[in-house]
Amino acid sequence: MKAIQVTAIGGPEVLKAVEVPEPEVAPGTLRVRNRAIGVNFHDVQSRRRGARGQTPPFIPGTDFAGEVEVVGEGVEGFAEGDRVLGISPAGAYAEKSVVPAVLAVPIPDWISYEQAAACPVAGLTACFMIRDHGVGEATNVVVHGAAGSVGCFLGGLLAERRALSIGLVSSESKAEVARRAGYLHVINYRLEDPVARVRHITASAGADLVYDSVAGPGFARSFEMCRAGGTVVLFGHAAGDPPREVLEESFLGAARNLGLRTYFLGTILFSDPQSIRGAYATLFEGLSSGRIFLPIETLPLEGAAHAHARIESQQTVGKLILLPSSS
Repeated sequence: MKAIQVTAIGGPEVLKAVEVPEPEVAPGTLRVRNRAIGVNFHDVQSRRRGARGQTPPFIPGTDFAGEVEVVGEGVEGFAEGDRVLGISPAGAYAEKSVVPAVLAVPIPDWISYEQAAACPVAGLTACFMIRDHGVGEATNVVVHGAAGSVGCFLGGLLAERRALSIGLVSSESKAEVARRAGYLHVINYRLEDPVARVRHITASAGADLVYDSVAGPGFARSFEMCRAGGTVVLFGHAAGDPPREVLEESFLGAARNLGLRTYFLGTILFSDPQSIRGAYATLFEGLSSGRIFLPIETLPLEGAAHAHARIESQQTVGKLILLPSSS
């Protein structure tokens, strides 16, 4: 079968199209013929930094949607030909992938493969972060990368909760996407001071929650946007790891009773797998009703390197989806 491999740790050019054997079907798993494959920033990170338990060459990618081809021993509730959505630690950038049955869900007829493949990492992260932090009508929430895939899911879900949502973006075109995604306020941080604007929007109180997938040298701003007692939720490192001096000065030295929480989707998937279907149902309903606005752009599977390059250069909004030629 055709697949994309990370052949070495490095830039997008290390992603190569190859022919590999079909993955074996172990007991408790399903083999899926992929129709759509989600591209996530995590895939970029695993290519340029490596990933735990994976050494080159390996097939990256976690999110895929397609049809069940083989049902593994001991699996109930699935049959050959079923439309399913899967999430796995790796192996999605291929014509076929294997998923533990506990992490697979049926795709309703009214959801396309492309919409489904956009949901696992980005949608579940948004869904569970809102659930686990008790976001409601009285919550002031700031979201970095509001026009990205997690950002778009968060925009729609925050609107449903009637939270005061503030999205941060880097351009006016991304600002328009964030507004359509449901944010009440959108800040272009290249044109105005986001800390001052958040203070103004919240009547000087600051944010209860700041969802930060960027980190890097500007991480201090997330703490500065928080109210006393507020929490920064770090769920990505797009701009690099937070500098130690930022943590010491803006968090430990702030004397404002701030919280800092890391958030890893994998922890939820393996500690609370029974919650997955309900979360997907929420995402599917939001997409089908239009309450979640998520731009989707498709590329051929062989365009994986191009997709990574665009993500790294901040040239994307919403979700990039890879399509195997067989689809």
